[in-house]
Amino acid sequence: MMLGRVVGEVWATRKNPRIEGRKALLVAVLGQDGEKRTPTGEVVVAFDSIGARIGHTVAVAWGSGARAVFAAPDNRWTLVDAAVARIVDAVLVEKDGKEVEERED
Repeated sequence: MMLGRVVGEVWATRKNPRIEGRKALLVAVLGQDGEKRTPTGEVVVAFDSIGARIGHTVAVAWGSGARAVFAAPDNRWTLVDAAVARIVDAVLVEKDGKEVEERED
C-alpha cells in the first residue's frame, strides 16, 4: 500500500463492464521529504469505489489487494492493478521518540 494525493480523474467512454460505474483517479505518490510528505513525481491510475476526490490523501492498494477492495465474489475477475482503499484523515508518525499526529486537509 502507498500514500498518495488525488490530482485528477481519467475519463473513458468505453471500459470493461466489471469496472462500470467506478471512477479512475490519477494519484500522485507521496514520499517523505524531511518532515513533509511531498509528491515523488510518480503518478498512478487507481480505481475508486469509496468517493475520493481531487485533493484527498488516499491509501492505494496494489495487485490482488486492489481487487479485494471491491466486493466479493466478483472481485476475482475485476481488472484493476491499483484501487483506493482508504481516504486518509490523519497520519501518526514518530519524531524524536514522540508520536505526532499529522492531520490531512
